[in-house]
Amino acid sequence: MKKRAILLAIILACSAGQGAYAQLSGRYHLPDDFDGAVDQDGARQAVERGDAAPFAYILSKVRPQIKGEIVGEKLEQHQGVWLYEFRVIGPNGHMQFLHFRARTGEPYQLRPVS
Repeated sequence: MKKRAILLAIILACSAGQGAYAQLSGRYHLPDDFDGAVDQDGARQAVERGDAAPFAYILSKVRPQIKGEIVGEKLEQHQGVWLYEFRVIGPNGHMQFLHFRARTGEPYQLRPVS
């Protein structure tokens, strides 16, 4: 039942898009700093351990900052930092990848790869 509720929250989030805190395109994932995205079970475990807040809580905090349509999201780690990544199509039609700390919902700026 819990999995269905999480899936429903994700589907609703994807269809509701507004908003825009922006991080522009570029390469941000290097093999040595990207620990990887987690599946639904991994996300549940991260929440249970206190590494991440529940997705619905983070979404309620960050939604006002996002301008555009959310078309995807995932929980991942970069250099040991848990992040929620939102894929957003902005008002200009460009895809943006926005990152927020998984515990607090604070914006997190990844360093571009040169």
